[in-house]
Amino acid sequence: MIYPICIAILIAAIVLFFALARGHFIQFGDAQRLLRLIAALPLLISGVALHFLHASSAAAMIPPVFPAPRFLVLFTGVLEILGATGLFVLAARRSTALWVAILMVAIFPANIYAAGQNIAGLQMPSVPVRLTMQVIYIWLVLLAGYGLPARSKRITP
Repeated sequence: MIYPICIAILIAAIVLFFALARGHFIQFGDAQRLLRLIAALPLLISGVALHFLHASSAAAMIPPVFPAPRFLVLFTGVLEILGATGLFVLAARRSTALWVAILMVAIFPANIYAAGQNIAGLQMPSVPVRLTMQVIYIWLVLLAGYGLPARSKRITP
C-alpha cells in the first residue's frame, strides 16, 4: 500500500515544479552550474560504484517481483551515468533533468524494498527519510536543468 502513495508524492513533486513555472524558468548562473555538479555527482558515484562495482549488492535492493535484477541494476547504472553527463550538455540539459527525475520515481520501489536493510555496508534509510531525500533530489535536478520556476507577468488591459 505504501508504493502507490510514495510514487504519487514523487510524481506530484515533478508536476508541482512545472506547475509553479508555467513554462518560465530563470537561469541563475554560477550557482546553477554548481548545482548541476552537486546533482550529477551522486548519479555518477552511484552509477559506477554501486551499479557496476557492487552490482550484486545493488541487485539485493530489487524487489523479487521484478525480473532480472542484475540487468536492472546495470541498466539503471548506465542511465545514471548518462544522466550525470547529460546535465552538462546544453542541448540535452532540460530533457536530461526531466528523465533523471522520472528515473528517481522509477527506482523508488527498490528504495522502499531496501529500507532499513544493510546493503554493501551501508544502512539504507527508512521510507519516510528516503522519500524526503528523493523529493529534494528531484527538485535539485530539475533546478539544475531548468532553472528557477518563474511565474510570467500577466499583462492587464
